[in-house]
Amino acid sequence: GEWGGEEDTVQSMLYHPHTGEFSEHFAHYNDQMEENNHLVDTDRRVVTIGTFGWNVPMGLTWQWRSKRMAEGFLYGKVDNRGQFTGEDITYVYPDFLTGLRGKFVHGVLEEATAVDIIGERCMGGKKELLIKPAARDSSVVWEKDEKSHWHIGKNPLVMDPYESKSVYVGNSQVPGSDEGLFARRPFLPGDIVSLFSGTKTFASNMFFNNMTDVEISNAGSYYFNLAANVPEWWGYPEDMVLDVPEQYRSIYQFRTTLGHKANHLFEGKNTEYDTVNHPVHGGIVCLIATSPIQADEEVYVDYLYDVDDAEPWYRELYYRTYPDKE
Repeated sequence: GEWGGEEDTVQSMLYHPHTGEFSEHFAHYNDQMEENNHLVDTDRRVVTIGTFGWNVPMGLTWQWRSKRMAEGFLYGKVDNRGQFTGEDITYVYPDFLTGLRGKFVHGVLEEATAVDIIGERCMGGKKELLIKPAARDSSVVWEKDEKSHWHIGKNPLVMDPYESKSVYVGNSQVPGSDEGLFARRPFLPGDIVSLFSGTKTFASNMFFNNMTDVEISNAGSYYFNLAANVPEWWGYPEDMVLDVPEQYRSIYQFRTTLGHKANHLFEGKNTEYDTVNHPVHGGIVCLIATSPIQADEEVYVDYLYDVDDAEPWYRELYYRTYPDKE
């Protein structure tokens, strides 16, 4: 092709979701998270790669959904305002193999179906993807689906497309544990191994004065302090928790995400909890690999309970693991 065409104007700029404006991007300089921590970082500008005219992207464009790989990417042809609004936008998961393609408005998923990314090429300085309907569950429609105390999601028996490639439930190697979580594919440190969604509720909806200790420990055995572990601008009320209530703890009732199935270890754990802003489930918990994990290896995480308040099994294991703490 001729020089001076589109090829030489591919560039990256920072998009500010509040103002809708694009500003200059200096890689590894003004795109970094404050203290490398998404909880304290307040700068919401995200990297956008495309062909810009008058500081607005045109045609095929890529955009990070945050400063972290974990939140994935938007990919597709932007509208005439440079927005990811249209019927053929793809959310690309951080594995670059999996996506949700369909209707987005200003980068927010309205309805989409699972896709597999089966190839890529560089065209005019942009990464172009070859996308086809997913091998599994490609007819299931996903919508942005904020959970509530009563609602765990519209597709409770369909696995999230990333999750279905990542993990499965099997018989745990932890003595006394029944089920455990296992890797379906290899992971490197920093990768999302498993997602952990559920209902979004408050402790006041879960615990009542007339409960026995057993009822209290059962009610609280799967909940996570969500609001305390997400950035304020995600917009969750101060005391909000994520929970997998008793009626959803079997994979025959709920299997969209399986992160709640990982068993606890103090030493030898290979993941840690983090939070991620998912295009369907909103703010949820996830398990991030802390060491390399092979396919079919069991996934472990430290539950981070307060030892003094914890279940007897947890206290016992704690003092067995750290005898000098007694």
